[in-house]
Amino acid sequence: NFSPPKTLARGRSMPPPPPSMLMEELLEEVFFRLLPDEPAWLVRASAVCKPWRSILADPVFRRRYREFHGTPPVLGLFEKLSPRLVPIPAFFPAQTYHPDWAAMDCRHGRALFCQFGETRDLIVLDPLTGRQCQVPSPPHYPVYFSAAVLCAAQGCDHHNCQAGHFRVVMCPSKLEGVTLGWMYSSETRLWTELTSDIHPTADYYSVSAMPSILVGDALYFNVDAVIECQLGTLCFSMFEKPTDDNGTLMMVEDDVLGFAAVVDVTLTLWSREAGPEGAMGWIKLRVIDLKTLLPNVALFIPSALVINGYAEGTQVIFVRTSVGCYMVDLKLGRSRKVSYHGRKSFPYTSFYIPGITYLRV
Repeated sequence: NFSPPKTLARGRSMPPPPPSMLMEELLEEVFFRLLPDEPAWLVRASAVCKPWRSILADPVFRRRYREFHGTPPVLGLFEKLSPRLVPIPAFFPAQTYHPDWAAMDCRHGRALFCQFGETRDLIVLDPLTGRQCQVPSPPHYPVYFSAAVLCAAQGCDHHNCQAGHFRVVMCPSKLEGVTLGWMYSSETRLWTELTSDIHPTADYYSVSAMPSILVGDALYFNVDAVIECQLGTLCFSMFEKPTDDNGTLMMVEDDVLGFAAVVDVTLTLWSREAGPEGAMGWIKLRVIDLKTLLPNVALFIPSALVINGYAEGTQVIFVRTSVGCYMVDLKLGRSRKVSYHGRKSFPYTSFYIPGITYLRV
């Protein structure tokens, strides 16, 4: 539909928008295309001048930037039972060191820690702002346990919900006849006891702080078996892994629960799907030769290859080798070394956009 140009009283056409408006729109389009996994680019842009900083600080721009890129990037790793964040990009806000904290989980822009001491409370931290919330320990505190943190909002895209309400689910790492789990709500500030469908004669054991994954409305903990926690019914159940080899739970195509494990120098992926009779089981998806993803120096000792982390919502895994930890993007088929350590890790994903008041930037 063609609309004639608006005219002034004497028939002259309306002038074009001021150059400053056009320049601002062009700048926004350029800023949209700065990759979120290198936040230093946005930080440097914001330091150029006040107009640029104003664009990047605008809430509308920040929302559109997150929508444009979709999946938050991996900004760092919290190593298991350690308080220290290992940053992946060159720029990341400085973190306060808490020697009495132990990392338990990361999800939806939050990190979960156990605080060693008399109370052994849990801490939910926003690593970008330093904002933290203390969670009191549950009535029956297990000696060994794994825990998960997640956003409590329904229908949230989890791009910028760190300041909202959250839930914490605690799963015991040792089962002896009866399973007791708990879920905490920051809204009610109460713990709720979870029920169990696990057979009384079942038995499993695992060390503390094992990784978990959220798929749909269920959390899955990677212990000796797979512990499923249905968030809708608040019920625990258990099923076997596809292999005895050390591996990790992950999400595969179409948001389906998957499992990945390394044998020699190959990576095998499984998905959990319904069979012809309707029963759920593991199906092998594909086998990937790690020689195509990792440098030769990382493959020198095949027995050292272990998956020690997975970035939820992505196709990014972390592989421990004899020379350090590598971040491997299975979708793009590339890898990069991110740490000299090889501990189990909880990848931290979020958008870091200047203009929000971060601590110690």
